[in-house]
Amino acid sequence: MKGDTQMIAETRVLVVGCGSIGRRHIKNLMSLGIRNFILCDTSEESLKAASIGLENPVLTTKFKNALLQGPQAAVICTPSSLHLNMAIELARHGVHLLIEKPLSDTLDGIGELEKIVEERGLVAMMAMCYRFHPVFQQVKSLILSEVVGRVYHVNYFGGHYLPDWHPNADYRIEYAARKKLGGGVILTSIHGLDNIRWLFGEVEESHAFVDKVSDLEMDVEDIATAIFRLKNGILANWQTDFLQRANQHRMVIAGSTGTIRADFLTGTVETYSTELGKWYSGRVPFQVNEMYVAEAKHFFDCIEKKTAPEADIKDGHKTLKLALDVKGSRNLLEERERICRTA
Repeated sequence: MKGDTQMIAETRVLVVGCGSIGRRHIKNLMSLGIRNFILCDTSEESLKAASIGLENPVLTTKFKNALLQGPQAAVICTPSSLHLNMAIELARHGVHLLIEKPLSDTLDGIGELEKIVEERGLVAMMAMCYRFHPVFQQVKSLILSEVVGRVYHVNYFGGHYLPDWHPNADYRIEYAARKKLGGGVILTSIHGLDNIRWLFGEVEESHAFVDKVSDLEMDVEDIATAIFRLKNGILANWQTDFLQRANQHRMVIAGSTGTIRADFLTGTVETYSTELGKWYSGRVPFQVNEMYVAEAKHFFDCIEKKTAPEADIKDGHKTLKLALDVKGSRNLLEERERICRTA
């Protein structure tokens, strides 16, 4: 593949799954100069909507037909349970991969994908967009510069109301609400677990409560609350849900010489200095789509320079394992289902 703008413009890019996140990726790829699109979705209506503004894209409802078009790079935006098999097939064809989270809804088969990617020398990147979010990057910089000294513990929480997530869609048929498609709040909100690993280190031990407490019409959990002990001794609390009518995404970091409070929706970052006995408040300006553009640019930079991505599939593997550990820790929803089956 050639370098610079010409390389990007000539790359044949497959986007498989043309729902909301797929359409976002298509628009952002266009802004980076991509012109040769192959779009794949089981819905002809979704294909038509996603192709608006593109120059002669190849449209297909069959994944095998998409493979025959010879894509050089692919963005996988299908339901979670379909990610891994598609990624393996694309990797066998020598296609570089940008995979929406999570990597899968099971650990089975991930080793095969990792082996193919390594043998073929492919870029296989997880779409962990928050690693490119200016507020998260600011928090990471503060942690690395030891503004609050040694980190002792972290309180990280967020949530949103699932029916409001995609207002123009029926939440009951979307992947997030369906077990067979890899749904549930844990896998849907797996960014939070990746953020913990990325900012603070690997998890040594985890305990959690998982449940469905609302009247939402779905067969997956809508809330999870977990506590982690990291290998470096940091304790972290994480809570996520599909219940909050007012979106929340916040973090409080307590250290030996101060505290950090961050609101990732407003961009407000506050630091407390023990030495000075006062809070300092600032605001990091950002547009939400910027992190997706930066993510896509990083993907193509890695292809061009043959470098490892910010979050590779080994990261995706580790984060998925942590998510499944949380999901299986004390899952009250699954306990009730087992009781009903044996009654």
